[in-house]
Amino acid sequence: MLKWCFLGCAALLLGCENTTETGYVPRKLGDSETVQRGYYATPFSPESRAAEAEQKQRFEGFDTGRRPGDWRPTPY
Repeated sequence: MLKWCFLGCAALLLGCENTTETGYVPRKLGDSETVQRGYYATPFSPESRAAEAEQKQRFEGFDTGRRPGDWRPTPY
């Protein structure tokens, strides 16, 4: 019985890879753990609020008020 359990575990470990059959390798998103937890958190939960606050702080100052395709001069 112990031999079968060992063989089963060995078969599972040998079959696990990080790539798929086509060779696709998933890449890391580059976001912090807080933001990654916010992706799967329910709306208005503490995790979601923390992720939103961190993203807002990270991108603070990037928004100039213009959108892609906006031909008008900046409002400032």
